[in-house]
Amino acid sequence: MKASADRVVRYWHMLVPGRGSVARPSDRFQSGLLLVAILVALAAIPFAAAAGSELYATQKPVSAEQVAQRSKATAVLLADGPATTVSGRSGVVANSAPTDAVWQAPDGSRRVGKVAADEGSQRGDQISIWVDRAGNPVPPPLTAAAVLVDAVCAAVGLWVSVCLLLAAVCGGTVFALNRRRLAEWQREWDAEQEKRTHP
Repeated sequence: MKASADRVVRYWHMLVPGRGSVARPSDRFQSGLLLVAILVALAAIPFAAAAGSELYATQKPVSAEQVAQRSKATAVLLADGPATTVSGRSGVVANSAPTDAVWQAPDGSRRVGKVAADEGSQRGDQISIWVDRAGNPVPPPLTAAAVLVDAVCAAVGLWVSVCLLLAAVCGGTVFALNRRRLAEWQREWDAEQEKRTHP
């Protein structure tokens, strides 16, 4: 317990040198900048969470509407799908293309149109598609799980972006300070060598 407390105190003195410290003004500035960056990163957490929550609240009704209005159907191809293409590097390429097919709408009526068929599919093959209430092919609905994942990814991505920006600012500042310190050390060293050479 005491070791942990001593470690915390040591880290704190590294961040905020005391008045009796031999730390230079640049060291104090660097410590203050690091402390501010940490506080800003912590303060950004609720803002990132709020942004993710807002995205979730915006997409949730869209997902509910799409799930309610879209349903799966089985389409039977009326023609062969696109020919299989082979790439020299990766082998078979799985692409799709619009192909004539027939399927049943939610009201039981027969629909004929084009659906996305994978390469190599044959006439008579059955594929699953999503349709709206009128029986028209539509993209898959936005699920509640996808909405949650999008919201979490947005919140985490925003917070990580803030942290990366802070890291870049701190890193650039430390690099500039180190160059300045090195130049000061060099001047002091040259002055000391000059004194020894010309007493």
